[in-house]
Amino acid sequence: MRLALRTLPPLAIGAGAAAMAVSLANAPPKFAVVGLVAPLGGLAALILGQRVRLTPFLLVAFAVGLTVKLDVSVFQHFEAVGQYLPSIGGGAGLTVSVAFLVALTLIAFRLVGIGEAGPQRVSLDPPLVLTQLAFMAAGVLSLVNAGDPTYLWFDEWRFLTLLVVSVAIANLGPQDVRTLALAICVLCLVQTAAAAVQYVTGSELGLGVLGEEQIVEENINFQAQRRAAGFKVHPNILGYYYEVVWPLALALALSRGPAWLRLVGAMGALSALSGVVLTLSRASWLTYPLSASLVVLLVYRDRLLSRASLVVAGLLLAVGVVAAIVVGPMIWERLFADDGGSAAQRGPLNAAALALFSQFPILGVGLNNFGNMFATLDHTGLSRLAGLFDRSNHVVHNLHILVLTEVGIVGYAAFALVFGIGLWRGFSAVRRAPVGDPLAAIAGASAIGLLAHLLHGLVDPGFRLNLGIAELLYTALGMIAAVAAAQRAGRIAALTAPSAGPFSQGEQDRMRGVTFPDDARPSPQPSPAGRGSRVVPSRARSERRSAR
Repeated sequence: MRLALRTLPPLAIGAGAAAMAVSLANAPPKFAVVGLVAPLGGLAALILGQRVRLTPFLLVAFAVGLTVKLDVSVFQHFEAVGQYLPSIGGGAGLTVSVAFLVALTLIAFRLVGIGEAGPQRVSLDPPLVLTQLAFMAAGVLSLVNAGDPTYLWFDEWRFLTLLVVSVAIANLGPQDVRTLALAICVLCLVQTAAAAVQYVTGSELGLGVLGEEQIVEENINFQAQRRAAGFKVHPNILGYYYEVVWPLALALALSRGPAWLRLVGAMGALSALSGVVLTLSRASWLTYPLSASLVVLLVYRDRLLSRASLVVAGLLLAVGVVAAIVVGPMIWERLFADDGGSAAQRGPLNAAALALFSQFPILGVGLNNFGNMFATLDHTGLSRLAGLFDRSNHVVHNLHILVLTEVGIVGYAAFALVFGIGLWRGFSAVRRAPVGDPLAAIAGASAIGLLAHLLHGLVDPGFRLNLGIAELLYTALGMIAAVAAAQRAGRIAALTAPSAGPFSQGEQDRMRGVTFPDDARPSPQPSPAGRGSRVVPSRARSERRSAR
């Protein structure tokens, strides 16, 4: 009997593997890849977790999931009720991504102590969690007007996965937050390399396995011009990616962190700057000057007029002049030449969407129900003018109007709280820390990335069309919460520690992640003589000793 029980686990594993092999044999390539990699990765993590700390490796895998479109959807619901065209908008099925799986693994390993020193508590940051739950509750309330409830529940699942992602990142320690930021910057180099090859060769590089479209060619100035999409399916989605990564990489480059940290940040910033040009995304381009200005003011403001800064500024100006000569004509043409009616479609679509909002102003037309209800309920006829998209059920090209129309005033208020509180906490983290502190720079840059995307959302639907971008934004919210928790813990430790403290100034700086160059650390000044103190010259002290 005992021998039979021992043989059951191997038999069960073998039967499961055989069943999976049969299932994956007829599945699309992306399902086959995920189905093979996920169990092998889980098994390797369980084995290695007994010997080494796994969190840095999991964070690299998480960053890969943010960079590459790695997800699968099941129970896909392509045709909405009363429609014959696939819906355009949020989730069209139950989607599971690599980033979500890694986030679940981070939480599970933290609770059971695999790959860590021991089991640890998972904290639920109230501003982060409650605002997201409020938005999800508003989505459920919009069910009363939803034409197709299935789409609504698919999107509720999507926002639940985003909540898990943000909670997992919010529980990271300071060192792990820096590791994640570095991994995102390094993988940005890979993203830009793929985009450059696509742009030059016109090949999709076999990325159809990941859901990649054919290389996009857009009518610009009455000519078909190629646009790179990298690992992000579409050039506009790649533009969203770059506008969030750009301030993060630039902030690391300008921080007072170690030289290697600043170098990786500089490489990531240069990569994001060159990569976004290849997307030909005008709105993403326009966010760059604002993001760069805010990063400099928050992270570098105390060194703006130093000699080294002026030298670097001169070099950057020279590089900028050369770059303007090379790509300036292309940028000018994209911004001001004929775009085939792309910009002209925004106004009619906005007007039609606002007319739809006026019919359901409180709770909205239903979360994730805009695409299938737009043409049906539009009384203005303007939605049918969107001939550019070759379909009448395309979403409005405005993130804020899209959210407002789907979940009404109630839902948009919750949406504003999710990102408004995130922005406030990110900028507050910079204000509380020394200028150039790397951890605070990550929080501030994350807030700037959120702001850039929300501004871009005035002319495009933004993260509502792509899960990977949504995960990147909610990762930024999680990093802001993690930095806020680290700063809060530091303040509590400072209040409970002895006044003198066991650490020197240099050790305290290293604990915060701040590294000053040898000529930049403020030299300690002698305390002024107070009341009742005596300042005795060293010569007088020696004379007194000899007299004794």
